[in-house]
Amino acid sequence: MNAAMIVRPCLVVLVVGLAACGHSETPAPTPAAPATPVAGTAAPPPKEEHIDIGGMKVDSGADVALPKDFPADIPLPPGAHLTDAISMGKIQIVAFTLSSDPAATFATMLPLYEAQGWKNSTRVGGQPVMASDGFEKDGRHLIYTVVADGGGSKVSLRHYPPAQ
Repeated sequence: MNAAMIVRPCLVVLVVGLAACGHSETPAPTPAAPATPVAGTAAPPPKEEHIDIGGMKVDSGADVALPKDFPADIPLPPGAHLTDAISMGKIQIVAFTLSSDPAATFATMLPLYEAQGWKNSTRVGGQPVMASDGFEKDGRHLIYTVVADGGGSKVSLRHYPPAQ
């Protein structure tokens, strides 16, 4: 366990406790409304994280690629922008965004994986999770979830190896 994970909460409790011990301050003025962004400025890029800790690898941000051993029979749909790739042993998780709305994305995913020989085993639709599918092939499992992301969709796709 990381020492910062223990120390930070302790510091927060200490500061809140000291603030509650009868100390009184003049309230801070209400901050002004945020300035309107300057036209033409881009949003900051997503936070980059690239971690490799014995058996677990995490890549997140704008510069993410599929793991080198990601199964070829699990293609990403056309237009997918990969945002996360996680490998934990033989379990692999990827997340990507698409510009299509969740209903259109969900409709695209089923035939994409059935064409690769995956058998659909579960299908769930509804809110707050837009939809989820589960597939099986050769003892492996593929599960994905589609949710709204702005005007498009975010997909979390998980691949599990055969049970031993």
